[in-house]
Amino acid sequence: MYLAKGTGTVSGISEPRSLESPYTTLVGNDGAISQTPCKTRGGRYFTLTLQLPQVRLGDRSRREDIAAFMRAYFPATVATLGCGT
Repeated sequence: MYLAKGTGTVSGISEPRSLESPYTTLVGNDGAISQTPCKTRGGRYFTLTLQLPQVRLGDRSRREDIAAFMRAYFPATVATLGCGT
């Protein structure tokens, strides 16, 4: 599985970096994206994108908060869909 790692319109987040996680996750200055296999009527993967447009592009002060949110929220959401890791 591939997630765009560059800043821009594909990933939608600035300065994305991989997050140590059982899921494919990128965290940036102004958002994050996570993806995992998840077979549902809607498709074969579940993707969650978090975008915080109010954060200035060069402001890295929110990265840890964004990472903590994704570590908690994404697995909980995947669990409600009946998907495992």
